[in-house]
Order: sequence, then structure tokens, then C-alpha cells
Amino acid sequence: MPANRSVVAALAALGLALTATACDDKGTTAAAAASSQASPSPTERVASMTGKRLLDKGREAYGHVSSVRMTGFVVDDEDGGRRTDIQLSADRKGQCAVKVGVGGKGEFELVRTAERTLLVRPTAATLTAMRGAEVAERYRDRWFKVPPGSEYSSMAELCDLTGLTAFGDPNSAWTGLAGDPGTVGDRASMGVMLSSKEEGPYTAHLAAEGAMVPLRLEDGWGESAGKRMTLDFTDYDVPVVLPSLSAGSVVDGDLPKAAA
Repeated sequence: MPANRSVVAALAALGLALTATACDDKGTTAAAAASSQASPSPTERVASMTGKRLLDKGREAYGHVSSVRMTGFVVDDEDGGRRTDIQLSADRKGQCAVKVGVGGKGEFELVRTAERTLLVRPTAATLTAMRGAEVAERYRDRWFKVPPGSEYSSMAELCDLTGLTAFGDPNSAWTGLAGDPGTVGDRASMGVMLSSKEEGPYTAHLAAEGAMVPLRLEDGWGESAGKRMTLDFTDYDVPVVLPSLSAGSVVDGDLPKAAA
């Protein structure tokens, strides 16, 4: 199974979005158009911010978090509309635990330890489809240490919290406009519409109250947003819990070839 480039690309897009060069203009929002009050609410104050200010606040808030959980999906139009679902927890130490389901092709888990050891474990059904029943039975519930250059090695990008959001990128060509207030789950949010000549458009949703961390990233703007990608960000600063990795459960090498 090839590395999940769609998810890696989606997270790279998130990095560009949060380090975007934003326009000073604001998009039209109901809150911004309303008459100001003597004591505006936090949501109203956020709604009056420019796109640049919103992105600066998002970068500042995200830069202080120690960990995050991400869940969502990406649809790959270049692969017949294949949907990839992902659950990920990652921290500043470099630790992460990832579960990926590639529509019609299988599921696997990925772990990176604080020592930067990258491990992958396909489900039994996936390993059977990839390598055959004999190999699947022999390596049932085993983790494989991912060597450099493996088809899975690029997935390490998902475990880099700083790289995930690409803070401080001086070459970012993205522009942003303040979008509309809304909610993500039960949290008030403020949208930021993002685009560049190379990629986009995307919509980022930042928390409108408290630390302005990103809550959601979607492809597209307006009614088309979220059709091909939606990534939600929760559980900030919650410690990452890795699965038990006993010595006997780890194979020191990449996935074996199919039995002859």
C-alpha cells in the first residue's frame, strides 16, 4: 500500500494556511456589519479582526500548545475519489499515534516514539491483502520498524507538530480574508478564507474565545467547503498515549515480501 500522500499534502496545506501572508481586508460578516456595542463579546471582537490579525493570533496560540488530536478525512480526486480517514495524536516531543483507513485498500497504525523510531502495523486483513495469508499469520499484531526510504517514511511528517503547521515560513504565498463566525462542535469559531496561486482555496476555523487555536481546516470556501477534506483539531495539551511496544512485538525491518 503506498504512503498516504493525500493526508500528508492536506497537513502541509494546514501549515501554509496558518503561516499565510494575509490581506488586511476583511470579508463580509454579520458580526462585523452590526453596530458596535460598548462592551463587545469575545466573539464580536474576533469578528472585527482582519485576516492577517486572525492568522497571527492562530500562529501565536498554536505555537504554545504541547500536543493536539486531529481527526478527519481527505478525498483523493486523482485516485478515483478514494477517501482516506485519519485519527492522529501528536506532541512537541515528536511522539505520535496515527490510525489511517484508506477506502477499499486497508487500514494501518503508525507510531513514532520520542526517540524518533517510526513503526507501522497493518491490520490482519490489510496485511493479508498486501502480502498473503501466510505472511499475515506469521506477523500478526507485529509492528515493523520503518527504514529510511520506505514507502511509509514520508508519514513521519504527520508526527512533526511544528512542521504540521509550518510556523515561521517566510516564503508563504498564501493570502487570507476574514470569513464568517460559526461553531465547530460546541465551540464558537471564526473562519479565515485562504488561497494562493499554487493551491487552495481552503477555509480555516479558529477558536473565537480563549486561545485562538485552529479547530478545523476544510478545502474550499462557502458552500463548497469540506467536500474533499475536513480535519478537526481537539484535545490540545492532552498527553499522547502510545500503544504498548514490547520487544517481541517489533520487527526490526520493513514489511516482508509476499510468500513465494
